[in-house]
Amino acid sequence: MLVDIVNNMVEGNDISIVVVNDMVDSSIVAKLDKRIKLYFCGRKRKSKNPIPLIKLFYYLRKIRPEIIHTHYDGLFRYVRGPWKKVRTIHNTTNDVAEGNHYDACYAISRAVQNEWKMAGCDTILVENGICCSQIIPRNRVYDVSSDEIHFVQVSRLYKKQKGQDILLRALAKVKQNNRCKKKINMHFVGDGPDRERFQNMAAELGIGENVFFEGNKTRDWVYKNLCHYDLFIQPSRYEGFGLTVAEAMAARIPVLISRIEGPLEIITPHDNDSSLFGLTFESENVDDLAAKIEQFAESGADSELLDRARDHILADYDIKETCRRYQEEYTKVFHK
Repeated sequence: MLVDIVNNMVEGNDISIVVVNDMVDSSIVAKLDKRIKLYFCGRKRKSKNPIPLIKLFYYLRKIRPEIIHTHYDGLFRYVRGPWKKVRTIHNTTNDVAEGNHYDACYAISRAVQNEWKMAGCDTILVENGICCSQIIPRNRVYDVSSDEIHFVQVSRLYKKQKGQDILLRALAKVKQNNRCKKKINMHFVGDGPDRERFQNMAAELGIGENVFFEGNKTRDWVYKNLCHYDLFIQPSRYEGFGLTVAEAMAARIPVLISRIEGPLEIITPHDNDSSLFGLTFESENVDDLAAKIEQFAESGADSELLDRARDHILADYDIKETCRRYQEEYTKVFHK
């Protein structure tokens, strides 16, 4: 999303990106507007080598920015200087104490904003956004008479946050219950530290032949292929927002999410309508998730609901609105 933001904001602005850690995806770098300057510090994860920090200090003094926008907790210690400092808070688990070190902190969702408010720290709501126009929408609904059904999750394979273990156990329970007569295919798009753990888990649960680990895919691939799946499932234990949920809704496919603040906010109409734009299950409740999967396999989703869900995302979560809000808030910081 950072690439989308800076590419939309480069017109009329001098933008530089400093990447501290060495986790760099060349396909993402290739999408950057050529007017954006890119600097690499090359820090290894968890490394205490001071050289990458020396590079960071050097780059900041070379760039001489008017404003520094960080996206990772703890960086306030290393960006001290005469410039304005702002920070985006991406999760509901960040340390609110660091907010004292910034001129402004931006919450990506009302869920994040409320958590910080309860801890006594004010933030500014700038909701995440996606490139809605690039996502191909599904032109049909799931056929309940078909013999096969394809589910998808697009996410980092990370048990602590993303909860793929909950989903695997639910799929095993559906198979054991034998109430779903269709062949279920679960596709995990993405990679992460727990991939091998989940592969072994799928085999142990007896669903190895039904689970496909597709690995990392480019965003272009995701935006073109989301529409081929019947249901998007997000079983996260915690989530500040849920970009992939919004992307799935923009692709006009049904979503099934854990009942936690960030994703729940996305499927809730902004006009406070009591209806939701997706299915939910009780967080970490394997039985409830299995029941919702069986329910969907049996009855599918309403086409009109999918249209309204897509319209909701296009209206409220487009990347252009995110960029407009950031520009607006930067101006306020400069006038403090």
